Parts: sequence; C-alpha cells; structure tokens
Amino acid sequence: MSEGKISREQFISSLVMEMRKFHTSIVLFNEGIATKLHLNATDLRCRELLSHTGPITAGQLSLLTNLTTGAITGVINRLEKEELVERIDDPHDRRKVIIQPLYHRDNEITYLFKPLSDSLTDIFEKYNDEELILLSKFWNDINLLIPKETKKLT
Repeated sequence: MSEGKISREQFISSLVMEMRKFHTSIVLFNEGIATKLHLNATDLRCRELLSHTGPITAGQLSLLTNLTTGAITGVINRLEKEELVERIDDPHDRRKVIIQPLYHRDNEITYLFKPLSDSLTDIFEKYNDEELILLSKFWNDINLLIPKETKKLT
C-alpha cells in the first residue's frame, strides 16, 4: 500500500472481498471434485472432516457441520454408498452409530486434487520463507475463525 492510493480501510475491505471470491471459487471447485466421486460438495467436505477427526458419531458430525441430523443421515448414506465411510455400532451406547472413514479411495481423491495442489505449490514457491510463515499464520487464523463464525449462525 503506497501513500495516496487507497486507505487501509479500503484495502482491508478489498481483502475481505478477495476472501469471498476465494470462497465461491473453492466451493465450485469442490462441487466439481465431488461430482466426479458421485457426491455433492457437502458430502465431500464431511468426508474430509472425518479424515481429520477420525471415527465420530453421527451426532458429533452434525454438530461439527451445523447440519441437521436428518441431513447428516443423507450425507452418511451417500458416503457409505460410495464406500467412503462405514457405520459401526457404538460399543458404549447401542443407540449411537460411529461413522468410520474408509481410506481405500484416498489415492483417487488425491489424484483429483493433484492439479490444484501442484498449482498451489507453484504459487507458494514464489514466496520467501518469511512470507510463507505469514501465510501459514494467516490460514491457521482463518481455520480457527471459520468454525467460530459457523457456530454463530445457529
């Protein structure tokens, strides 16, 4: 930002708008990937979430995603049909079901994301170590912020 061009407030506003554009483009990209896996973007994001959390109950997945239990049932049905998860009876509570991610299709998923991963690597290679550290901090902050903002929607 050089003096006399735009104010800090205007610059921050433009950064927020860039984040919104990023969000839209990544949602559309994920929908394209999901379609190739015979899913929708929500299903794909839930599977991705399960790959980070490991096995959790359907109720926990519902809370993490802000989706109704009915919607989560549909997600789990589709993921199970595509052999990306399996339902396991909870050994501690027979009323609950644990959703176990399955990993035998991970190479296929990785392959679909590879062009984007390669392109991102090319972009990141343009930055020095200090800039990459800043980017890492930025994305960590964003990844902490978004779930908090999502909870506020309920």
